[in-house]
Amino acid sequence: MSELIDHEVVVIFKKYLYPLSAKLTEMLNEHFSHQTERRGCGYTQATRVIAEFVSQVRDPIGFQDLRIFEEYETKALRNILNQSSSYGLELETWRNLDTNLNVQQCLQRINPQESFAQSLQQEVEFQAKLRTIHQYAELEESQLICQLLSDIILPQDAENLEMIECHALEEKPKVGSCPMAEKFFLRIAHHRLLRQGEINIFVDEHDQPIMMEKLNMGDNHSCISLVPLMMNGVRLPAGSLFSASYDIEQLTKHKNKQYKGYVIPIAEMYGFWFLRLTTLAVSPQNRARAFGYHFKQQVDNGLFRPDTTELSQLMEIARDQIYIGHPC
Repeated sequence: MSELIDHEVVVIFKKYLYPLSAKLTEMLNEHFSHQTERRGCGYTQATRVIAEFVSQVRDPIGFQDLRIFEEYETKALRNILNQSSSYGLELETWRNLDTNLNVQQCLQRINPQESFAQSLQQEVEFQAKLRTIHQYAELEESQLICQLLSDIILPQDAENLEMIECHALEEKPKVGSCPMAEKFFLRIAHHRLLRQGEINIFVDEHDQPIMMEKLNMGDNHSCISLVPLMMNGVRLPAGSLFSASYDIEQLTKHKNKQYKGYVIPIAEMYGFWFLRLTTLAVSPQNRARAFGYHFKQQVDNGLFRPDTTELSQLMEIARDQIYIGHPC
């Protein structure tokens, strides 16, 4: 029996930072239990687990997100939060310590031999390394996972990065994320909508397409992002799968130019739920390697060109639905 080879992400975290949780490790290492019709593959399943973290609001003082690691010891962080004020350091969170100017100034003025200083320095170094962990990854799919995990611990600011903040719904809508969720998006990319099929295009304030939703084709309210978005401080790549929940009658909208459905300002939407990465989040040449059994299923089930379809094709179709200056 061939020996199991660790996924690049598993190797990177173990070597440079801290081991990932047993759950994520098992998934990324493609344990056979994740290579099923329902789960797709371990990589897909790992992005579902990551999605559960992403869809929750980042807690500034809670340590739930550290469960992505294997038994990360939080004692030092607790001490830092509890003792910081006695060192003239006002901390509202344990996150992003490495970029906090007050933390840097505090470390310069206190005795480096004190346990508080040592704990603080250690956490600063840990976070600084986590922030750049994706640079150790060579594979496209590994870089995506590293970035997601880093942002869960070290949330980003949408305004600073000039990204669109995608609000998370409080509850997960009843929309599936099975490995065949890509089926109809692949068809749409080649103008092969079902007769009863509809697509909604969510746009920004400049009428640029941000997300596409499909209706009457598989699960309703299943959406794919066409540009990178941010949710709860985590950057999500284009090709992310979301679900939506709304009352169409309450939304400002206008009809698509070609297909049934509407163009809707994304700002009108109450929120979305991040489900997982789709195979379209990874470029065609790396898809089979990244998604293994999931990708094989798509091919075996006769999905339309899963090996060559690109997100740019969906973006083009989305743009074609938008009237410049809006119809009357």
